[in-house]
Amino acid sequence: MVEAIGSIVLVCGLLMLSQLSPGPDVFFVFRTALAQGFRRGVAVGTGISLGFFIQAVVACTAGAWVMGQDWSKYMLWAAAAWLLYLAYKIFPRRWDGGEVDLTQRGEGRQMCRVLVLQGFLCNILNPKCMLFILTLSAGPLQAHTAYGWYAPVLMVALTLAGLLGWCVWSALLQWAPLRGCYVRHTNVIDAVFAVLLGVFALMLLLPDSIF
Repeated sequence: MVEAIGSIVLVCGLLMLSQLSPGPDVFFVFRTALAQGFRRGVAVGTGISLGFFIQAVVACTAGAWVMGQDWSKYMLWAAAAWLLYLAYKIFPRRWDGGEVDLTQRGEGRQMCRVLVLQGFLCNILNPKCMLFILTLSAGPLQAHTAYGWYAPVLMVALTLAGLLGWCVWSALLQWAPLRGCYVRHTNVIDAVFAVLLGVFALMLLLPDSIF
């Protein structure tokens, strides 16, 4: 049992580290935390975690079957369309110079529940997230099939670890030098985030993409 619990801790640690790797969820949380603060960054992370929990449940039960179905490609198309929409929303409409007052930006009035929904859609529409969970958990699940509690505990642990990671990264992004840099270069940074989301949208349509 100690080995089983240790494997859950290890998998959760790998998940939190993976949140620093390039991907649409990562850039959506990071950009929101920079632009709108800790609370709204966590709101996006909460939505992503809700979607991640559903993905984890499916991945730990019937994930391989879902990924093998022809209709899974339509989920990729929907995810790509959603990411392109987010890129459109983020991309700056004006290129005024000088610092930007974040409290005066229209998006600063976004309600947290709206951001939770956006984070949820960003994650749940991407079946490649399920493939990532399968890759991460297939070995431990196979090694500990004797424990009936292992799969459900792993699902919950992965979800909580993911949420904790988003909270930690959102908090770190409130560090004054980082926030100051964003305020001074808002339009350029937002344009970069928007382009990256657009790139990830296109990569979702490539069969060999890891995203």
